[in-house]
Amino acid sequence: MRLRARVRNIAAVLAPLAALLVLGLSAEAPAPEPAPAVLAEIPAAEPAAARPPPAPVYRLYPAVDAAVMATSAVTIAVPEIFADEIIRFRCPCDPSEVNGFDRGAIGNHSALAGTVSDVTLVASIAVPPVLDLLDVGMGEAFLTDLAVYAQVMLVNGALAQIAKYTVQRPIPRTYAGDPAFLHSPSGYGSFFSGHTSTVFAALTTTAMTARLRHGERWWPWAVAVVVGSSVAVERVAAGRHFPSDVLAGAAVGTTAGVVIPWLHVRTADTVTLVPVRRGLGIAVRF
Repeated sequence: MRLRARVRNIAAVLAPLAALLVLGLSAEAPAPEPAPAVLAEIPAAEPAAARPPPAPVYRLYPAVDAAVMATSAVTIAVPEIFADEIIRFRCPCDPSEVNGFDRGAIGNHSALAGTVSDVTLVASIAVPPVLDLLDVGMGEAFLTDLAVYAQVMLVNGALAQIAKYTVQRPIPRTYAGDPAFLHSPSGYGSFFSGHTSTVFAALTTTAMTARLRHGERWWPWAVAVVVGSSVAVERVAAGRHFPSDVLAGAAVGTTAGVVIPWLHVRTADTVTLVPVRRGLGIAVRF
């Protein structure tokens, strides 16, 4: 029973990314509507030049990218399977051991805030690829965007898992003695906030892609900050994280959403990951 529960948790973590890849591989560009017939007595107009497909803004490195994504997926999945063996259920805990900056979150228990943060998380993952598809259509540009986006999501998720299962910080509701969390692995994953880091990672990646393709625009970055901050507030209000947890999550997600796309930028002078004999290296081209 516990193994099946762990498998369901893994599916819940990875299903949005699988859906993105299915979308990218199965979507088809809409067929153009046929042009109206021209009357015989009216001279035919010169046919308009076909619009070239958008150029990719990212360069993929299949061997490196596949290794990074596979390693990240395993890092996400394995702790979920063995969560009961990894987590040390050490509470009831003394709230006085929590620092003054975070202590005020103990006692928060808003079910509405938790639900809104869950819905926002799913929307933040699913909507950007759809908007990207509408922007560039099905083709190489979209598929490379999708690959980079999926890599950001997986790396961010792996970093969150490593932190949660290493630190094993009780969440505010565990400190408050909530029986639903005292002996549950979910009650000991406060640091750092995976919801917050994922939303910031998804929307920051989207802002980076928009910047590379269309030039600098302020509003995608504003959306990332506003939506990400709202999720951070909601996770604290729901009693699932302390303020320091969501701040760390915002920093990690933003970093992943900027650095990973930057490493894949298709330009003449860029910094990229390359395979070397004993791992990965960073190559700078001028």
